[in-house]
Amino acid sequence: MTNKSVKNSVGRPKTFEKDDVIKLAMNHFWEHGFEGTNLDDLLVAMGIKKSSFYRTFKSKEEVFFLSLNLYKQETFTLLEQLKGEIGVKETLVQIIKYDIDEAKKIGKLKGCLLIDCGKEFYKKHGIISEYMRTEMDDFVDFFAKFVKEGQLNGQITNQLDAKLLAVRYLTLYTGIISSLQAGIEFSVVDDLLFFVEELLK
Repeated sequence: MTNKSVKNSVGRPKTFEKDDVIKLAMNHFWEHGFEGTNLDDLLVAMGIKKSSFYRTFKSKEEVFFLSLNLYKQETFTLLEQLKGEIGVKETLVQIIKYDIDEAKKIGKLKGCLLIDCGKEFYKKHGIISEYMRTEMDDFVDFFAKFVKEGQLNGQITNQLDAKLLAVRYLTLYTGIISSLQAGIEFSVVDDLLFFVEELLK
């Protein structure tokens, strides 16, 4: 390396892949919430300096929105992949069973980032709350289309309106996850799966 190239490299900002650091931020928000995360925490979690942060992002809020969008897209991709392997109905049942198993094995549960954040921002942070409503609408619409596909191919025989069925499913899912996070007995939660399977019969 010549002296000139050494000189040119001094002070050069460390590069990073935007998607990679958003993934790290997403996991941090998932663990600590939005209000439980200050900028210094976020910089450590993302592994970047403040100067690099502001060259790429406007604020913690922007990173939070990008994290929610990444979570949503990863969730949709996973569900579509599982659907291709085990079908619509079994996918909807298995993702709840997976969360129950996770709670049993490690003693805690992350749950759904979108739902957790929805509870965190209920009736506060106007702009973020509005964004959360939009994200939840997308979530419900995705599950409604998912359920409709199961109805059309005969995997779900319950012919209730697909969107209403999706909302009922998500409500059951949320209740089960919240119960697990509150420390309910696993035997009770296992029994609640009966209602999920009945809903999707």
